[in-house]
Amino acid sequence: MAKKTRRKYLIPFSVFVVFVLLVAGMLTGFLVSCVRTMPPFDPVILAETNMTSTIYDADGNIFTRLHAEENRLPVDLDKTPQELQQAFIATEDIRFYRHFGVDPRAIARALWRIVTRQSFEGGSTITQQLVKNAFLTQEQTWKRKVQEAILALQVERRYTKNQILEMYFNEIYFGRGAYGVQAASRTYFSKDVSELNLAESAFIAGITKNPSLYSPFEAFETAKSRQELVLDNMVRAGYISAETASSAKQYPLEIKSAQTDIQRPAPYFIDYVISTLVEELVPVYGSERGVYDAIYRGGLQIYTTLDPSMQRVAEKSLLESLPDGETDENGITQPQGALIALDPHTGYVKALVGGRDWAQTKFNRAVQAIRQPGSAFKPFVYTTALAQGWSPASVLDDAPTVYSGKEWPSNHNHIFRGLTTLRTGIEESINVMAVKLAQHIGPANIIDTAEKMGITSLVKSGAKNDVQLALALGGMTDGVSPLEIAAAYGVLANGGSKVQPSPVITVKDSKDEVVWEHELVSERVLSPQVSFVMTDMLRGVITRGTGSSAGVIGRPAAGKTGTTTGNNDVWFVGYTPNLTAAVWIGSDAQKEGARTFLSRHNIGSGFPARIWGQFMQEALADYPVQNFTQPGGLVRATVCNKSGLLPGNLCPAENLVTDYFIQGTQPLATCDVHVSATV
Repeated sequence: MAKKTRRKYLIPFSVFVVFVLLVAGMLTGFLVSCVRTMPPFDPVILAETNMTSTIYDADGNIFTRLHAEENRLPVDLDKTPQELQQAFIATEDIRFYRHFGVDPRAIARALWRIVTRQSFEGGSTITQQLVKNAFLTQEQTWKRKVQEAILALQVERRYTKNQILEMYFNEIYFGRGAYGVQAASRTYFSKDVSELNLAESAFIAGITKNPSLYSPFEAFETAKSRQELVLDNMVRAGYISAETASSAKQYPLEIKSAQTDIQRPAPYFIDYVISTLVEELVPVYGSERGVYDAIYRGGLQIYTTLDPSMQRVAEKSLLESLPDGETDENGITQPQGALIALDPHTGYVKALVGGRDWAQTKFNRAVQAIRQPGSAFKPFVYTTALAQGWSPASVLDDAPTVYSGKEWPSNHNHIFRGLTTLRTGIEESINVMAVKLAQHIGPANIIDTAEKMGITSLVKSGAKNDVQLALALGGMTDGVSPLEIAAAYGVLANGGSKVQPSPVITVKDSKDEVVWEHELVSERVLSPQVSFVMTDMLRGVITRGTGSSAGVIGRPAAGKTGTTTGNNDVWFVGYTPNLTAAVWIGSDAQKEGARTFLSRHNIGSGFPARIWGQFMQEALADYPVQNFTQPGGLVRATVCNKSGLLPGNLCPAENLVTDYFIQGTQPLATCDVHVSATV
């Protein structure tokens, strides 16, 4: 009987054992498969998340941010409000500080939900959510859940709870491209995460459940309901009282406009910053690709030279002055314009506008456009002459001249003045005077002066080169950029010393360590005496000459107009003792037909001069009026403006002028023009 009883239960028992072994084998195989296909646990991945870089203005204030697809601003846990930490723990993982990475109670609740509601939600701890975002996909499968649990156990063994919570806060997604609580706080409340109050903290904590569903920009009421649920969770967890939660629910939330976060301020300047860093940081990051990764993913802190108030004035002065224009064959509005301003003593770029519309074309005309400078190049001719011993009172004959069998060059309106001083020649931008002077001093010497002052685009050899008299009129093989010519004029403003222009002062990495600093190097390329006398001559361009439209600046200033043949390019480049600026107006295309753009709008050199004056007047409104400092080694003398020599008894009073002379260049002889009463 006992044998029969044993046989009776033997078969079912055997079947049960086989079933258990089969299930165990299947589970073992499943677990082995999970482990084999699981990504390796790599602490570096947790430490090196994509981080947003921050750009600061010259005052050290945040100006804008740069990021790739992930806008991430890392923040230390101790910089996050206690209420924010409690809001997340109460809602996402109430037993966070008591479990070991996986919460059996939460898993049991999740299994019950799956059985009763066919839902695959819940059960994941904060640690599991962290590893899911860092290592795994978002797919809802048992395999991914098991891998998530295994990785969570590894994370808990390596890190403290606070370290895990900090990594979680910097990893999770909040919508609108914002990763991490700091980026979320700036995106939705336009403030630092440390400034969030209880109501705002609960609101942020609620978004992460489903960023698209709870986006306050698309569904504010839904997001508000989620916030109230988070507050209720905090009450149940014992973090706050019901009264405190009720007060937080009534707090008026001020959500930042989404559009404001999308726009990039001073886009041409920011592009210039990026291109500068790509050149300078290759030794630090190994390649251009490495630099771009650092800029858009490395959490750099980039301290720039930008003056926000000057930038606003620059944009207003240029963009509001340009005519409506017309669209060219490439769909770009013409004419275009550029304005750049820099500190002549440091080279720091204070403001930059590279065109009408950055969204239409990202071509940065202030930095990248190489254009013919026209008469804006003439100061390099006159500076060379002063360095060779000429003076503002030196005289040349402004009369028709024949070169290579034809009359050239021509003066404006075909007016010729006869014996004329160099000061009048530059003030009135007389072409014959500039060419004759270039012939005396030599085009090669002019090139040498221009290069010393910072012009790098001159061609000195080959079939087409700049060692020609046409250079005196700005007829270059290639041309100059507004940035380059502004920096070169800055040498005169800086008393003869050249500094390299830069839009960046310092770059720090995400750990606040300096990785690059702009080295301010000042190189003496002109004497202070030459610089001052040339500046004084260029002051006359504004007070009496072709640049009178710039006179609205209302303070000591020097500068020069520039116009190319057919008005394809018009310029004004000028400076005060503490700011140098260049304004260019023209059409992008440099072919003959493009010149009609400026002609139809009757735009000449007075147009950029007026823009320059308006910009400088407003940009320097809060700066004290300052005059150019006169160095030693200069003398003042009265001469006859028809000979450049000391006046004789027969020199008419109207021909007597008093001017500056570099010591040793003042005349000793008497006028040889007015030698008889009939002259």
